[in-house]
Amino acid sequence: MLVAWVVVVLVALPFAPQAPNNLRPGGFTTDDLPSVVARSVLRDRLDISTITIEMLFEHPQFNAFDPEFIAAVDRSLSELRQMPEVLSVRTHVDEPGRVSASGNVAHVTVGLDLPLEDAVDFVDDVLATVDPSPLTLLTTGGPSLYRDISLASENDLRRGEAVAFPLATLTLLIVFGTLVAAITPAAVSGAGVAIALAVVFFISREVDVSVFALNIVTLLGIGIGIDYSLFYTSRFREELAQGKTVEEALAASQTLAGRAIFFSAITSLIGLMSLLMFDTMVLRSVGMGAVVVIIAALAAALTLLPALLGVMGHNVNRFRVVPRWRRAASGGSFWGPVSRMVMRRPLLVLIPTSALLIALVLPAKDLRLGTVDATILPDTLESRQGFDILRDEFDFALNTFVPVVLTFDGDPFEDENLASLYAFGRALETVANADHVISIVNLGPDWDVERYRALYEKPESITDATVSGLVRDTVRPGAALFVIESNLHPFSPEATGIVNDVRAFDPGPGREIHVDGGTADLKDIVDSLYSRFPLVIATVLIVTYLSLMLLFRSLLLPLKAVVLNVLSIFAAYGALVFVFQDGNFAGLLNFEPLGVIEATTPILLFAIIFGLSMDYEIFLLSRVSEAYRRTGDNAAAVVEGLEKSGLIITGAAAILIVVAASFVLADVVVVKAIGLGLAIAIFIDVTLVRALVAPALMRLFGDWNWYLPRWLDRLLPEVRHEG
Repeated sequence: MLVAWVVVVLVALPFAPQAPNNLRPGGFTTDDLPSVVARSVLRDRLDISTITIEMLFEHPQFNAFDPEFIAAVDRSLSELRQMPEVLSVRTHVDEPGRVSASGNVAHVTVGLDLPLEDAVDFVDDVLATVDPSPLTLLTTGGPSLYRDISLASENDLRRGEAVAFPLATLTLLIVFGTLVAAITPAAVSGAGVAIALAVVFFISREVDVSVFALNIVTLLGIGIGIDYSLFYTSRFREELAQGKTVEEALAASQTLAGRAIFFSAITSLIGLMSLLMFDTMVLRSVGMGAVVVIIAALAAALTLLPALLGVMGHNVNRFRVVPRWRRAASGGSFWGPVSRMVMRRPLLVLIPTSALLIALVLPAKDLRLGTVDATILPDTLESRQGFDILRDEFDFALNTFVPVVLTFDGDPFEDENLASLYAFGRALETVANADHVISIVNLGPDWDVERYRALYEKPESITDATVSGLVRDTVRPGAALFVIESNLHPFSPEATGIVNDVRAFDPGPGREIHVDGGTADLKDIVDSLYSRFPLVIATVLIVTYLSLMLLFRSLLLPLKAVVLNVLSIFAAYGALVFVFQDGNFAGLLNFEPLGVIEATTPILLFAIIFGLSMDYEIFLLSRVSEAYRRTGDNAAAVVEGLEKSGLIITGAAAILIVVAASFVLADVVVVKAIGLGLAIAIFIDVTLVRALVAPALMRLFGDWNWYLPRWLDRLLPEVRHEG
């Protein structure tokens, strides 16, 4: 077995570092969303691209309208304009409003005839083509943003690994006290992570995998791999301490700890496989990566680790580096008194801890969902710096712009079509919170349809620059663009109301309305994700309940476990709202508050936290169940289970908290939020839920904890962890 693992790891090692090479940025939308369809209509019917590179040209002395400045911009863009991927180039010469208040920054928008993924790669071609000298140049916009997200995610991964592995090994030293016992789980975890990353590399060559999957794979691989190995190694040492031979200790560990680990992996897989039910690439990618790394961690814990322990035998206790300050057999001096106190006063423990848990959950009711922009990146990256200038100097992304395309048959200037465009433009002006509408038929509040007919009798002869620009850019045979402006923030509920109201219009026979823009994108993403999320939650809860009922032969214990897990998850949501939405500790954690929570984050945290929290429940209940079936005394079984598993659960949780918290150092705010949310959820789960609430409930339920109707017991297959 050891030789086989050495061969597999050696084969995987050359490919694991290449895992980031084929990963894709973005992945937060799907092609069938109404806003994405609208984007295609804009590109195909109006030659307007919403995939743009935003350029900022600056000079400390020249004004943007100085001949030298204009000449430098034209010279730098001349080759770019000829590239087939470039659909349009709009400069401050075309639109004077593209100059900053200071006068020395000009904003240029380059529209691309490329999907986002290809546009990200095209950014390098643009930078190689454009020579801004003597001006300075910053690039931002969607392609540049996602390019920098990929770079930052790779840096976050390396930083997280560099911090997580040493701290996790140090925690193992504190738990086990000996160097060999501490290094073994870390080595086994590392083998699982290497194999998982190699598998992700090969998967990403065939299907699109999001760059965010890499951080989650590493986080779960280190944390879960060490958790499983810690639980197994602890049981092996306990069996050796009872005087068993190495072979007997391994057999007992595989039968008892091995089955608990197997079912822990099953519950984790149930939660994380739920991500495969979503069409969004980022969720599907994390689901695939998580499944791969959990299977690798499980295989390592149940095959590589027993082989290592079988070879090492009693040497697993060699090289003590931490004094014997605790009682190894009893699980330490903390868990015993705590468990006995909970058994004596269950209500006195349950009421205040439940109240505290509910208080932690309450901020989650104010959760507001949003989508990513450049503020998820640190201000050391160019796309973020450019975004900040656009926001501060040009009011970019502070107000809402809703592009609306009306499609029809024929020439837009025919009498019937012009009348319908006029009626539609007037209707858009009545939409709540719409401050202004830009179109060829919204030039003045007092203009009637006859005046527009006279104006557009010969549209090619129009001399007014504004009107001729609208005719040139916003209408084509069969399509016309209307842009609704509002001073609302794009992520506000009122801005979403604008999208809803426009889509509710009846355009009439032969006509269609398509709505694009950041607000429409957010609405469509949230609707797509959260219309499916309740079904995902229900499926995960039901399948997990049935799995635990099968393992522990109880109706009540699985229900308690599922409910407490959900409370832990909502407490993590509350923490995200308090920190990342409201901005508390933003300076300490080095991020700019988004005012919203990125829409996929709650779903990711549900899938990850649910499985991990259930790990600790299974580790605890497996020992309680062993004791109860041996003694028949519920209270005594809970005390014994906590004493024997408490230190291991604490150590496992501490390791995972350390690993998750190391990702708080990430530059990408989404990764930072997932790391902090996971660390907080595990801390709450271990300190409040597993140590206090769960034992108190088990004490109050008494022997009902173990109730299962005989007819159901006969129907269920026998899979008890005792073997």
